[in-house]
Amino acid sequence: MKNSRKIVAGATILTVAFSLIGCTSKESINKSTKQEEAQKEIKIELTFLQNECDRLINKDEDIEKTFQSYKNDFNLLSTSVNSTAKVNKMNKDELEISINNLEKDVDKLNGEEALKAYTKYTSPKTIYKVTMMDNMHSVIEATRGWDDGKDLVISFFYDHLHSSQEDINRDIKPTVNDITNGPVYKLRIIKDELQKHRDAFSKEQVEELETAMKGFDYSLDTQLKTIRSYKNIVNNPYTSNNYEYEEEEKYNGARTYLTDFESNLGVAKPEY
Repeated sequence: MKNSRKIVAGATILTVAFSLIGCTSKESINKSTKQEEAQKEIKIELTFLQNECDRLINKDEDIEKTFQSYKNDFNLLSTSVNSTAKVNKMNKDELEISINNLEKDVDKLNGEEALKAYTKYTSPKTIYKVTMMDNMHSVIEATRGWDDGKDLVISFFYDHLHSSQEDINRDIKPTVNDITNGPVYKLRIIKDELQKHRDAFSKEQVEELETAMKGFDYSLDTQLKTIRSYKNIVNNPYTSNNYEYEEEEKYNGARTYLTDFESNLGVAKPEY
């Protein structure tokens, strides 16, 4: 009887041992599979960038729009794999050198490094910091209004306190162009990036970003309307209390939504 109990106990121990080995084996297989998938996905992203780089160099289509998207895509992957390769300007030599360096850094990744890189690459925190944050804070500065910001209409107002109507009319178009090609354009890039990476963000995060952008959109649209209707100090739209309160309310609301978004994401700056 003692021997039979020993046999049963031994069999139980072996069963548990084999079961643990089986679990460990499964975990190893799952980890290995995830690493292989991550390496594959990163290679796919690199191939896409290589094709986009060729298109930019060969100038097959709208260079400006393609470059802005490429720049963000490139720097996102580069940051994720801890590469020093970066794209800043539309320059053929820079494009070729940077893509070659990025390819070398991607090829060096082992399975564990690739999995970490891909996790970072698909993180909303990384995506926002690399592809949207700088432009977003530039838009904030451009819509801050009277609060020591870089609102071009406020600057225009101060610069033309004693200007003739002829001088005012002459300077309206260049200021409109600066607003359109500056913060309005940057906000459009942010919208494109959010659409591209929408699935990486939660529903609440998307709503916070979109609500913030609507507020900044309103501020910029108001700037354009104001500058186009500017006559002189007597007929200046900024003397309207309704105008000031409405713009300030929209702007403050946009900042609140963006502050909440950045705080929850862990990227908030102490001061804008």
